[in-house]
Amino acid sequence: MTEVKSHFIDKEGMGGSMRIYKFGGTSLGSAGRIKKVAAIIAGALEHDKIIIVVSAIHRVTDLLLESAAKACSGDCGYRVTLNEIDHLHHSIAGDLFSGDILDSVTVTIRSELSELNDFVHGVFLLRELSEKSLARVLSYGERLSARLVSSYLQEQHIVSFYLDAREVIVTDTNYADALVDHIASELKIKKRLASFDGVPVVTGFIAAAPDGTVTTLGRGGSDYTASIIGSAIGAREIWIWTDVDGFFSADPKRVRDARILPFITYAEAMELSHAGAKVLHPLAVQPAMKAGIPVLIKNSFNTTAEGTRIERSMPPDISRTLPVTGLSSINKVVLLNLSGSGMVGVPGIASRLFSCLALNRINIIFISQASSEQSITLAINPSQAAKAKKILEEEFFSEIAFRQIDPLVIRRNLAMIAVVGNNMSGHPGVSAQLFETLGKNGINVIAVAQGANEMNISFVIDSLHEDKALNCIHESFFLSQRKVHLFIAGTGTIARSLIGQISAHRHNLQKDNDLDVVVCGMANTGNIALDDNGIDLQHWQSALVPRKEHHDIEGYLHLIKERNLHNTIFVDCTASTKVAEIYPDLLLGNISVVTANKLGMAGHWPLYRRIKDAQRKSNARFLYETNVGAGLPIINTLHDLKNSGDKIISIEGVLSGTLSFIFNELRKGGRFSEIVRRAQQAGYTEPDPRDDLSGADFARKFLILGRELGYTLEYGDVVCESLVPPEYRGQMPVAEFLDRLSSVDEWFSAETENAAKDGMTIAYAGEIRNGKASIGVKRVPLSSPIAGLSGSENMVVFTTERYLATPLVVRGPGAGGEVTAGGVFADILRIASYLV
Repeated sequence: MTEVKSHFIDKEGMGGSMRIYKFGGTSLGSAGRIKKVAAIIAGALEHDKIIIVVSAIHRVTDLLLESAAKACSGDCGYRVTLNEIDHLHHSIAGDLFSGDILDSVTVTIRSELSELNDFVHGVFLLRELSEKSLARVLSYGERLSARLVSSYLQEQHIVSFYLDAREVIVTDTNYADALVDHIASELKIKKRLASFDGVPVVTGFIAAAPDGTVTTLGRGGSDYTASIIGSAIGAREIWIWTDVDGFFSADPKRVRDARILPFITYAEAMELSHAGAKVLHPLAVQPAMKAGIPVLIKNSFNTTAEGTRIERSMPPDISRTLPVTGLSSINKVVLLNLSGSGMVGVPGIASRLFSCLALNRINIIFISQASSEQSITLAINPSQAAKAKKILEEEFFSEIAFRQIDPLVIRRNLAMIAVVGNNMSGHPGVSAQLFETLGKNGINVIAVAQGANEMNISFVIDSLHEDKALNCIHESFFLSQRKVHLFIAGTGTIARSLIGQISAHRHNLQKDNDLDVVVCGMANTGNIALDDNGIDLQHWQSALVPRKEHHDIEGYLHLIKERNLHNTIFVDCTASTKVAEIYPDLLLGNISVVTANKLGMAGHWPLYRRIKDAQRKSNARFLYETNVGAGLPIINTLHDLKNSGDKIISIEGVLSGTLSFIFNELRKGGRFSEIVRRAQQAGYTEPDPRDDLSGADFARKFLILGRELGYTLEYGDVVCESLVPPEYRGQMPVAEFLDRLSSVDEWFSAETENAAKDGMTIAYAGEIRNGKASIGVKRVPLSSPIAGLSGSENMVVFTTERYLATPLVVRGPGAGGEVTAGGVFADILRIASYLV
């Protein structure tokens, strides 16, 4: 910031001493704010001569427009609106003045408001509101504010006078958005301001046609007024005082990480303003640029902020390395598409199209045409859509009638975003980075336009995705640290472990990987926590509140889609079929999914196919490594083998930590029933050990592996031997079951001894071969990797054409909340790496 300050100081010694200060409506919104403006003016007068340009007081232009519209429609409520305008100005005057000066100002305000009331009453009687009449109504806002500011300066012993811009700015008769006659205006401005004492306070926004009738310069046109006057008199600088600290890299109300731009060029300012940046009127740059006058954007509420300086080129002591300077958007545009085979190779179509729109004063925001010449796409303001459609259908009536041109198509509810920067020119990869970012976030681009100077890429999208697009583009081009937004389903063991791991490693990820993992949502069947800025992971339990609405998983999904955050990942830590059933909707909504829930990939075949089909159609990612081996890389290994062209002959393994422990203990000579009881007491089994001994969970894992190999399998196709005797599978209490389980001890002891005689051992293992999957008690050679398992380890053995003599073994802990959560976390980071 020191360099920026010194640059401003250097400029102080150049050129004349005249500055133009323009104050917007929010800067004048109350008596207190007007006093602050007067203090700013008094401080500036210590060094320079200045000319003041003012907008209407905050909300007044809207109230004037509302009163006129009500009057035109015959609504007597226009009087209430005018009374509100009256009260606002008299209230401000009462707070600013007293005594004789208050009486004098009150007389002036009453005179202006009386004239306004009479004119609006005429609109009410005639039920007619032309653009000419509306321009006159709207002019009172600036006239009143300029009189208040000028009078207050005089009250503060600052010599000042009121100057009506209608005296000095000449336009055509397009009353609502007039075209300025710069030559005539310059002559009048120079003549009027050739010499003056004190501070002129000029009405912004308004001007006059050659016959003296009131015209306006378009909404926000006070900036333009300041630039016109500054250019005409050769001012040293033009200062635009507003309610923000300057030009931002994006709208800070929509992009939390938007940053101030200390310097931008005239060209960049024009591009950003035309594409929706409300900091500056789109036309305000042109007169200043022509005269080479710097424009400064300053915040009247934060006068110490450096603001943004706009000049022809960047100062030599300021370097900019990023290709993109800023983003801006227009959130309501309409696309109008003219197309047809009769347009191809026919000269004059585009000329007729644009001439027709120009004659009817319809402003074109965006133009796109394919090289085939078969269509021309335009973006225009929605308020002009019906008029544009009507006049173009009249212009091309014969071509439409003979089907050479199709009927005009209008597409609504769209937004236009512009990516702007001088450094984009000649910088490879900007477009690729832009559209890749949009694609990964599921944002469809409807139309694109880029000029040959390469400093602006504009595109049109559905308006629902505007904020999401702005945030993901801004993050991609401006931030070294990227964000992923997590929404977690379930708050059980795995979720708790996952939250703990994210909390413990979040800082390291930010520091070492430039990645911020933000948990924006958590939900279970009864409670929910939501915060787009991130839930406090140290106190997430207290953030959960009862779900008063949006119940069930569908309600949670609705809330996630409603937020429409970029780089969103849904994390399923439940064991719910209902949650698994929404995976296709999430993926088709371009929300990536990480799941520890097996009931999707091991569910009925139609659900499995819907998930896979949605995954293929979407740019989102779907990872489920923990479905088979908790934290072990089994699914990824299988995919790597297949994708690299290896042929998988068979998959064998043990995929139950509980059963692995039981059979590893059996090898040491223990009794089966006693080992099962110890496993339950140690927490290795489910509360009812029969859930593990049935092999159902093991079977689901092998079902997933079989499907990943390309086999069409249902759960019933997996041959699974249950270790629970049939007579013990009913409603028998767990304690009784454990007592009776000793009845099978002899069988397991005999099987172990007989296998040992053949140099083998027994294991509860599974095998997939030739499209068939089976799980049960199997004899395995002592040389088999499975025979070497210990504790509750899991193992998968891949025998492939490449790994034939020595199979590929994946071995390690295959159960437990921490291990599974670690696998989920790893999947989250894989998707984050793809997204950012």
